[in-house]
Amino acid sequence: MKFEINLTLLLYLMAFTPKKSMMKRICALSLVLMVTSFFANAQFVQDVVNGIRMDSLERKVSELSGEVFSSINGISSRIINREHANNDLALEYIKDHFEALGNITIEDQSFNAGSGIGRNIIATQTGTVNPDNIYLICAHYDSVDDYCADDNATGTSAVLEIARILSQYETQNTIVYALWDQEEIGLRGSNYYAELASDVANGGVNRANIIGVVNMDMMGYQNQVADDNNFDIDLNNAANSEAIRDDLLALRTIYAPILNPIVVQPGTPFSDHKPFWDEGYGAVLVGESWETNDQTPDYHQNTDRLSTLDVPYFYEIAKLVAAYTATKAGIVRLLSTDSFTDNELKIFPNPVKSVLNIETTINTDFNLEFFDVKGKLIKLLKLNSGTRNVDLSSFASGVYFLEITNQEKSRIFKFVKE
Repeated sequence: MKFEINLTLLLYLMAFTPKKSMMKRICALSLVLMVTSFFANAQFVQDVVNGIRMDSLERKVSELSGEVFSSINGISSRIINREHANNDLALEYIKDHFEALGNITIEDQSFNAGSGIGRNIIATQTGTVNPDNIYLICAHYDSVDDYCADDNATGTSAVLEIARILSQYETQNTIVYALWDQEEIGLRGSNYYAELASDVANGGVNRANIIGVVNMDMMGYQNQVADDNNFDIDLNNAANSEAIRDDLLALRTIYAPILNPIVVQPGTPFSDHKPFWDEGYGAVLVGESWETNDQTPDYHQNTDRLSTLDVPYFYEIAKLVAAYTATKAGIVRLLSTDSFTDNELKIFPNPVKSVLNIETTINTDFNLEFFDVKGKLIKLLKLNSGTRNVDLSSFASGVYFLEITNQEKSRIFKFVKE
């Protein structure tokens, strides 16, 4: 629903209203503006939450934890290990996903914390009204062993999935999507970023105005026999941490009511929210419930696999963080996305027996997502310009949809696999 206030009518009423009544009218109209703005933004938030896809989260965890191959820089690769000295593939995977999005800038932030060079990936979606007001959602992407699906392919996947949806909107405030390196050896990536943001070296002269930080770490496991949907919100009294907790609790009742929040205060210092507490920023940790001893029994082991996780539970926590981020960002509007023309992009043959040809005249990278008629994601690829051949021989016969996107345009094709 679109709400509008007629400015001409407002001026007319002000001109012909007695002074004693004018302030009442202005106050009433201001209230209307506030209410309509609230409902418009609430609809945007609901749209963002609806856009989070469980199958997309599960696929990302599968790829980041090496359960399946993924396309990284156009090459089929498998990310089995993400230990800090061996996680370049994971880093390139993350960059590939961010680079496919519009409306963000990407920083590959190198640091040296005494154990070799680490690399944070920072994607920034700059607000158009209050660009200095920053809300940050984050996770670490490094691990201590092979696979490590829960710790922390889940948090990394949630950051990427929220960015995929929310980057399609213009926002009043700035959102930073941060993925940290070297968490497992001392929170080194997040500590480096937090100290830079607080400008500790210069006494805080150029301190960044980070209003809220939500850190996601291990958010995919729960005891499926108990099935209580407990999840932890860890905080302390730094800055506005309690306000972040209150916002999450309020939004949970609307967007993820099946979750059961466990507030932990003082919370654990053993994840990437801690450096922000140290620098006086408000921050919370969101994840599975260590407080009730309902954490993965495969912690820091190569048995931490996707098959041990409760994906619907993980999906609910991701939706909650998406709702928080969208609410605090202050969505202005959905950014328009133009469609590719027939001259710019085409697929053939249709119907297709085994190989689908994709031809383009545009010199850019493309994301290809194949869906079945039920909307389930079947295949994801990244292609460069020119003609490409995609082997669909493994697809069952039937009707499919192919969505092709780059940073500026998109188009959905319907085709038949014989």
